[in-house]
Amino acid sequence: MAAKPRPLLDSPVREVAARLAGNYLDAAARGLARIDDPADPKGLHAFRVAIRRLRSLLREYRPWMGRVAGGKVRRRLRDLTRVTNEQRDADVQIGWLQTQRGQITRIEQPGYRFMLHRLRDHKRRARRPAGGGTGQDFAAVVRMMGNRLDEADKTAPCAFREAFLERLASGAGELQPCLSAISGADDEENVHDARIQVKRLRYLVEPLRREFPEAQELVRRLKDLQVLLGNLHDMHVLEDELGAAIEVAATEKARKLHQLALSGDERSLEREQGRDERPGLLALAARARERRDALFADFARNWARDRRALQGDLDVLRNAAAPARVRPRGGDSRRSMMT
Repeated sequence: MAAKPRPLLDSPVREVAARLAGNYLDAAARGLARIDDPADPKGLHAFRVAIRRLRSLLREYRPWMGRVAGGKVRRRLRDLTRVTNEQRDADVQIGWLQTQRGQITRIEQPGYRFMLHRLRDHKRRARRPAGGGTGQDFAAVVRMMGNRLDEADKTAPCAFREAFLERLASGAGELQPCLSAISGADDEENVHDARIQVKRLRYLVEPLRREFPEAQELVRRLKDLQVLLGNLHDMHVLEDELGAAIEVAATEKARKLHQLALSGDERSLEREQGRDERPGLLALAARARERRDALFADFARNWARDRRALQGDLDVLRNAAAPARVRPRGGDSRRSMMT
C-alpha cells in the first residue's frame, strides 16, 4: 500500500504560506468583530492571537513570500498588536487583582480600591472601538496584503517541506540559548525573549498538527512552556505597575494632606490621615513577588526534564517531516536539533 501523501509539505511554500495567511486574516477579522461585545471578553484575545500568528508566518517564510512579507506589512501588523497591549495588560492585571480580593484586610482596602480604579482607568483609555482606529488600520493591512498575495510568485520553486525543515532547525537552535539565559526570577529581559522564541516555534509547528501526530505533542509542550513564561512575564509587568502606583499614591497623599493642612479643615485632615492606600499597595506588591518567585521555581524545577522531552519531540517531528530517503532508520536521530 502506498504511503499516505503529505499534500501540505509537498505543496509550494508560497502557496501554503498564502493560504495560512488568508486563514489568519479571517480569524483576526472574526476576533475584531467581537471586541465591542461586552458579553464576549475573549474577542480581543482572539484578534491578537490571529495577528501574532500572521506576523510569525511572514517572519518565518519571508524569503519565499515576496513583497507580502515585506517590512511595511510586518510593521503595520506589529503596530496593530502594540495598540492593544495596554488594554490586554490591564485585563490580565485586573483579573489577578480580583483573585486577591478575599485576602485583603480592612487596612489594605484603600490600596486595593486605588489599584483597581487605576487599572480600570488604564483599560478605558487604552480601549479602541473595533470600528474606529483599530478597525481602519486592520482594513488597510487586509487591502495591502490582498494585493500582494495576488502577485505572481517570482521566487525560486521550493516545497513547503524544505522551507519548514529549515525554519524548524533554526528555531530549535535558537530556543535552548534563550531558555538557558534566564538567570533568575527577576530576569525580565531574558524571560521575555524566551517567551517570544517559544511562541514563534509553536506557531511554526501548529499548521502541521493535522497531518503529523508527532506535531501535536510538541505543540502541547511548547504551549505549556509559553503559558508559564507568559505568566512570569505578566508578573514582571504587574510589579512595574504596582511600583508606579505606589509612587503615585504617595505623591497624591502628600498633596492632599498639604492642602488640607493649609485649609485648616482639621476634620477632613484627620479623615484623610486615616485613609492610606500604601499598606494595601505594598501588600499587593508582596503577593505579586511571591507569585513571581513561585512561577520561576516551577520553571527551574521542571526545565531539565522538560528540555529533554522537548528536544525529543523536536527530533521526532524533524524525522517524520523529512523526505523518506533521508529518515534515520527506526526514527532515531544522531544529532539533536537543540544541541
